[in-house]
Amino acid sequence: MHNWHSILGAISGIMAMLAVIPYIRDIFKGQTRPNIFSWALWVLLLSISIAAQVSAGASWSLYLLIGDLIGTSTIFFLCISGYGYKEYGRVEWICTALAIIAIVSWQITSQPVLAIIFSVIADSLASVPTIIKAYKDPSSEHSAQWLIIASAAVLAVISTTIWDASNLIFPIYLFLVNGSIGLISLIRGKSTT
Repeated sequence: MHNWHSILGAISGIMAMLAVIPYIRDIFKGQTRPNIFSWALWVLLLSISIAAQVSAGASWSLYLLIGDLIGTSTIFFLCISGYGYKEYGRVEWICTALAIIAIVSWQITSQPVLAIIFSVIADSLASVPTIIKAYKDPSSEHSAQWLIIASAAVLAVISTTIWDASNLIFPIYLFLVNGSIGLISLIRGKSTT
């Protein structure tokens, strides 16, 4: 019989994976055109965080990152299949540099927590344009998608059996950033109607 930690971890991963469904629906309707560079970067950063967490000793919170990676990879696949657009700016290049620093620092120091910290910094920078877009054009973001991932992150934190930085940094970060985007688009969406 499974313990409640594994069940919560699995639920968080499934929620994160399925949260992209409204976004995918809007891609097919032509209402959303994801940025190839941003989604590729998010795939890379999630992959780094997963590998670093496994290296440091993963707990059930890992399922959140795996589910998020599957959902994010699906969007990236749609981007490279012709549904995305290419727009490269300074933020994307800074985030790419931070991702490279994350990998190099982890390999040099054998400290996976450094890789996770650099991934969070890079992801934070990559999220700024989305936060701004959610504020200026709240109808362009699905508040439900972001809030589902934030809720999944809470379940991931609760599911962990190893209370250390490598198991908690990224899920807590995902709660904060996704919750912020979701709340901004929800609140701004109600105030602009």
